[in-house]
Amino acid sequence: MTPLTHQSEEELTRLLQEGNIYAYELIFRRYYVGLCGFAIRFVQEPEAAEEIVQGIFMKLWEKRETINIDTSLKSYLFRSTFNHCSNHLSHIKIRNNYISRIRESLLRDEYLSDPVMDSLAYKELNDKITAAIEELPASCRQIFKMSRFDGLKYAEIAAQLDISVKTIETQISRALIRLRRSLQEFLINA
Repeated sequence: MTPLTHQSEEELTRLLQEGNIYAYELIFRRYYVGLCGFAIRFVQEPEAAEEIVQGIFMKLWEKRETINIDTSLKSYLFRSTFNHCSNHLSHIKIRNNYISRIRESLLRDEYLSDPVMDSLAYKELNDKITAAIEELPASCRQIFKMSRFDGLKYAEIAAQLDISVKTIETQISRALIRLRRSLQEFLINA
């Protein structure tokens, strides 16, 4: 038998689908570095690029039996990386837009006319928002981030976490109450 390292992509894909861990490891070694380099060009953050590529390889192994690769394995992996990078950038954009809207609505009136104070308030508020979100209970924080930062609908979150939409609504409501309480000093007094 030919050593595994000399197998064609088609043969490696077939072996992967059969659950051959050595084929999976070889695919990983063959493509991981190149995929990370490719991802960095899009997301501009090495850590995020590595997380994306690691996630792709995790899904490749988890879905190996049902995976449908209609092109070459290499093309499939690079296309997956591109798609995941695009999703990552979309989520960042959604999160940043959301944080900007929060900042705009929470800044005090007296900060609005002074650029220096506005800049200081912006940093302080950003730190407070981040800290307040991180102080939420783990499941509540996860649901809140999925909703507000990832832009997922309640039904999508419920399906991913295998819980009811009502539970999602309750957790989001609790998160907002806690965040309002934590950020009360920044709320505009009417």
